[in-house]
Amino acid sequence: MYCHPRQLVLFVEDDRETQFLIKEMMEGTCEVVSAGSAEEALEVLSKRFSEEAPDLFLLDIRLPGGRSGTELLHLLQDFGLTEEVRAVALTTYAGPGDREALLEEGFDEYVSKPFLREELIGALRRALRPADACRAGLQ
Repeated sequence: MYCHPRQLVLFVEDDRETQFLIKEMMEGTCEVVSAGSAEEALEVLSKRFSEEAPDLFLLDIRLPGGRSGTELLHLLQDFGLTEEVRAVALTTYAGPGDREALLEEGFDEYVSKPFLREELIGALRRALRPADACRAGLQ
């Protein structure tokens, strides 16, 4: 099933190779806009998404600078953005209880690194509402 228009994902990740990998993996399904830190993500949100929020946040947890991905999620919650936009944690934290802890922090889905494309697509599909997943080409 082909759906249009494509969905926008704000991906916050400091590792350039992972940014490239995600963009390549998501080519043809979602448009990925990358930011390398929480501060850069806030800047991208104020410029690129000033009129309308992205369709999904994909957030690394360990970020450079003053804020982690979890702290960024809390800021987005304070702004009311997570009421409309779902958030997926993408992280190296893969120990016992890490998934549950991140979901309790407010993430809708969790993917641990390293991951398979199918795992990421599955998490994005579950995080997006059915109509959003269809528009993103994830069904």
